[in-house]
Amino acid sequence: MEDKVIYKNDGYISWIILNRANKLNALDYDSWNQLYNLLIRADNDGTKIIVLTGSGRAFSTGDDINAMYGIDGVQQSEKFFNSISNAVEAMIDLKKPLISLVNGLAYGGGCEILLLSDIVIASSDAKFSIPEGKLGLIPPMAVTIGYKTLGRKIMRLLLTGEEINANEAKEIGIVDYISPKEKLNDKLNEVISSIDKIAPESIKSIKSWTRKDKRLLEKAITELSFMVTTPSAKEREKMFMNKK
Repeated sequence: MEDKVIYKNDGYISWIILNRANKLNALDYDSWNQLYNLLIRADNDGTKIIVLTGSGRAFSTGDDINAMYGIDGVQQSEKFFNSISNAVEAMIDLKKPLISLVNGLAYGGGCEILLLSDIVIASSDAKFSIPEGKLGLIPPMAVTIGYKTLGRKIMRLLLTGEEINANEAKEIGIVDYISPKEKLNDKLNEVISSIDKIAPESIKSIKSWTRKDKRLLEKAITELSFMVTTPSAKEREKMFMNKK
């Protein structure tokens, strides 16, 4: 069976590639677990930078709705969302810079991952949305870290679930750099060259000082784990799947 998340080490960069192109890199239980394990591996493998990206035409469309719909009861929900908590905590605690290279769609949890990244480089045709409210759920990273970081700018996305383009995402603060898709790696190399000018000791200290408040985020993920089992959420998830 093909890995749902791929790891590559080119000596300088640890590449972590979300690898469910046929599912637009939606994240199920196995995906979150693999992402967690590879983040830990990448943070301790001797490279300087971690780059997270997706295969196919999406960065990630967030949690796999089919997998969430299949959650039956509190125990299954806790298991699923513990896998998310582990991966999120690993991203927050990384000692190395984390660059997200957005090659296409970044929806839901896929967009929220960008809020945990140190630098976000997006293709000019990328699209962004945080539509969890349409499913009767909440986006835990967005309502905690996202709101704390971006303030009221992010509220429009949380309360409407609308899709925005790369330029709008940059204006809000979700994206740092925009590049034509065919030149994404060129832009990545340019950004890495700038990071190279910063002393490793400074990077380590900067990362340590800017770690987010994990406790509030943990509470939001716990609330989400209860919300996903409610009849209202199940009905909305079913409608979403039928619509697709």
